[in-house]
Amino acid sequence: MKTKPLIISTLVLLIAGIMMSCDLPEQKNKKQIATKKNVIILLDLSDRIIVQDNQPERDKEIIRHIYSIFEENVKKNLYIKSRDEIRVVIAPQRGARLSTETFEDRLYIDMEKINIMHRKSGEEERRNDFFANLDTLYRKAIFSRDPEDYYGADIWQYFYEDLAYDYVSDTLTKNYLFILTDGYPIVGKNPSKLQPIKNRFPDLQTIIVEAAPREKDLEWDRIMSMWNEWFEEISIPASAVIKRQAISKEKEMIAEIIGANDREGTEASTGVGMGTNRGMGVKRAR
Repeated sequence: MKTKPLIISTLVLLIAGIMMSCDLPEQKNKKQIATKKNVIILLDLSDRIIVQDNQPERDKEIIRHIYSIFEENVKKNLYIKSRDEIRVVIAPQRGARLSTETFEDRLYIDMEKINIMHRKSGEEERRNDFFANLDTLYRKAIFSRDPEDYYGADIWQYFYEDLAYDYVSDTLTKNYLFILTDGYPIVGKNPSKLQPIKNRFPDLQTIIVEAAPREKDLEWDRIMSMWNEWFEEISIPASAVIKRQAISKEKEMIAEIIGANDREGTEASTGVGMGTNRGMGVKRAR
């Protein structure tokens, strides 16, 4: 008679085990949150847009290329899972004659804020609107053909005042900051103006595109050194500088950098290194 309670206890434990094992597949099938790409494109609209040959068209082609990479990632996440963002922002520039806030609003897409029903069906319209607003921005940015009428763009000021609002700090986000500029992060090229920045951006891949140093005076070395020292000072973990060259090569490099991050996670690269034969200054993680 003493064996009956033991048999009952064994049956209870067996049933409980079966019920728990039935729950396991359900846990495995829980909805996974897609990694978010937060793409920021910072524009230097100083006299570089008239001094460098065909600069507006080159800028727009690069931005359209970055947009196409953003769009492909949205597709990879089947539209409904996408949490990606892309925005174009304009570096502060004294005397600028643009309605900066208006253009930044028009050149911003947050997939999470778009109704799921319209994410795929509205894809072409979103792209066309984005590109049309980009064309209008550059058309209005060229207000004179005299370089003396333009003031320098202060990229440092964007880092100091605005980047913290555009940067996404959650662990399931990869942040990319593309900076379209010909060289220096500050007006006047004086490193002493690069004041400390309190905010830190531990997951930020920064890519400087269209750097155009003079061939003489070792200006490429000075540009690289300034970016390198500043990024180390403000703890930017991953960065690259792409020299102005054949636009097809620049587009390849941009896709390669983003692809490397997809394969390797946040360990894609760190620091700005000296220029390579391919026209890109970059250091890989040690």
